[in-house]
Amino acid sequence: MRLAEREQGLLDLVAQYREAECRRRLAQARAEAGALLRRTFAEERTHLHAQIEAERHRARTRIEAIHADRETRLRHRGERRSARRLAAAWPRLEAALRGRWRTPAGRRTWAEHHLRSARERLPPPGPDGHWVIRHAPDWSEPERRALAVDLGLGLGHRPRFLADGGLVAGLTIACGGAILDASLAGLLRDRVRLEARLLALREAAERAAEIGPPGTSR
Repeated sequence: MRLAEREQGLLDLVAQYREAECRRRLAQARAEAGALLRRTFAEERTHLHAQIEAERHRARTRIEAIHADRETRLRHRGERRSARRLAAAWPRLEAALRGRWRTPAGRRTWAEHHLRSARERLPPPGPDGHWVIRHAPDWSEPERRALAVDLGLGLGHRPRFLADGGLVAGLTIACGGAILDASLAGLLRDRVRLEARLLALREAAERAAEIGPPGTSR
């Protein structure tokens, strides 16, 4: 084989190696580029998803804050409205109780109701202890006497009645160290409970007015 042919053979071998190496490196580069591209896309998707979720969270937080602010304003508005209603209702309630006590029938009903309650709660009067009933001075003696007769039939011992200038209306009943306060001040003492009851009655009346009488529709 001539020298020129051997040299050409070597050159051809180098060219083949170079082409194969180029193809190998190109394929490797393409593979690395594809992997890098996929990794970049995955990272971008993750980042974009995180951004979207963060934005959704911010939006939900803003909406919840708006709703909470609205509920707070409505609650405060309702509380102010309730406070105004109670401020107007409380004097009327006190005046209504005073008015009931001013009539003989009202005093009789008032006394009978709370004396029945006293029968259940207080020790029964006996030889060593009578009921002591303190009352507003405007409760007349004939009214007390008539009630004392009725009560005496059921109690065995008539109660003692004492006029008390410190009572505007109503009465207190004491026996054996226990006392039932049915005076005007005593009935109005638990203001929190009474105001809650007044609001409940007002709301029930408003709901009934919205529904209307039976057989009607809105």
